Amino acid sequence: MCNYQGYEFGAGRYPDSYCVDGLLHDADSDYLNEESIPCPICDRVGAINWWFGRWEGSCEIDDDRSDDVINDEHRRRATLLVDDIRNNRGITDPQATAIPEGISPAGGY
Repeated sequence: MCNYQGYEFGAGRYPDSYCVDGLLHDADSDYLNEESIPCPICDRVGAINWWFGRWEGSCEIDDDRSDDVINDEHRRRATLLVDDIRNNRGITDPQATAIPEGISPAGGY
């Protein structure tokens, strides 16, 4: 467990996710998730792929761009989101898997 806490489950105002063995779980539930959601700190690439999978193939009505262009945008958005989560916790090296000492696990929100 890396001590990550985040907002992946939609609470918005308080951290509602936490890391257990590299996977995120809902802090508002007494049960562990059935879905494997990679922790953005422990598994950057896995977290990017998870977010991309949520958005893959989706587009606005009347968006006439090709699926490849739309999915490239989704991949870029997923990467920026995960890297932003990591940067907010002081992790600027994409290969790093630990929150630097002295940084709040919830990113100071």
